[in-house]
Amino acid sequence: SVSKARGVGSRPPEKGTRVGRVLFPAIRWDPGQGFAPAARSIDVALELGMGGFILFGGPAAAVLELTGDLRSRSAVPLLIGADLERGAGQQFAGAVSLPPAAAFGAIGDLSATRRAGELTGREARALGIDWVYAPVADLDAEPANPIVGTRAYGADPAAVSAHVAAWIDGCRSAGALACVKHFPGHGRTVTDSHLGLPVVEVPRPVLEADLRPFRSALEHGVDAVMTAHVAYPALDPGGGPATLSPAIVTGLLRGELGFHGLVVTDALVMAGVLGSQADEAQAAVTALAAGCDGILYPADPRRVAVALESARARLGGRIAEAARRVKDAARRVASPRPGEWGRAEDRDWARDVAARTLRVVRG
Repeated sequence: SVSKARGVGSRPPEKGTRVGRVLFPAIRWDPGQGFAPAARSIDVALELGMGGFILFGGPAAAVLELTGDLRSRSAVPLLIGADLERGAGQQFAGAVSLPPAAAFGAIGDLSATRRAGELTGREARALGIDWVYAPVADLDAEPANPIVGTRAYGADPAAVSAHVAAWIDGCRSAGALACVKHFPGHGRTVTDSHLGLPVVEVPRPVLEADLRPFRSALEHGVDAVMTAHVAYPALDPGGGPATLSPAIVTGLLRGELGFHGLVVTDALVMAGVLGSQADEAQAAVTALAAGCDGILYPADPRRVAVALESARARLGGRIAEAARRVKDAARRVASPRPGEWGRAEDRDWARDVAARTLRVVRG
């Protein structure tokens, strides 16, 4: 079990906006020690008033225990998220695993895609997770892409848009928040943004195809948008990643596309966002200034919080605006949704979908 920080849960929130509200550090399951190695970092995060956490791995029952513990100790409503593109079983043993998005795109059954979103959201909520970092709205437009591939529903903008909308509808029907990614499109890259900064050198008219699934997501009321650590000179000649670009986050996403919900960064530990900055603390400040509201996966949340506090004056009202969006999202999913995971009928359905994607190519 995770050790408890004395008095964290009973302390009233401080007056004013705490910068920690926009930060979402990661908690990883250790095969030998469970969540115990994360105990001290959890204590620090709760003391700083983090907006929530990102969970990676663990048996479903242990995850449910952890999420309940985190919420009981936090002075503010938390958003707890996870990468569940292939169902809750992608991360948490005992939950249902699903085929990747490309499989659903291959069979072309929007009702199956909607059910995948509903099943993912339902099992996530049953485990105390209310924020799903999915669906992927990127196009499978570049055969040499090392990071998207089968994570995408396909290459056709119209088909991908339809699947993205169906998945969001399903997830939201289960009471979970959906987070479409990676804006404005990671499908044309040939560099892994975990390892470096990809640059997409195509004109704006070509990028309109990439934007189409994101427009569909916004039209279907997606709760959050995750930015890409990718540069798009046609959208921002400055050459920095979208995550740090006011032209892309504030100008394109907020202004042109009219999205007023929660905008979050991809993981702050990735080289695609750190290459142009002195360190992750500076990257967080720049991302917030560009229009992002949530900073995902800072390696050193305390240091990032100090940097944000130091930059409060020059950030103007951005910290308060971002924290308000985080708080509003957390309140929308504040009511727990107890439920089951790993049901036999759901596993059978997932296997049936996987079987439907098989194609005889020879013999």
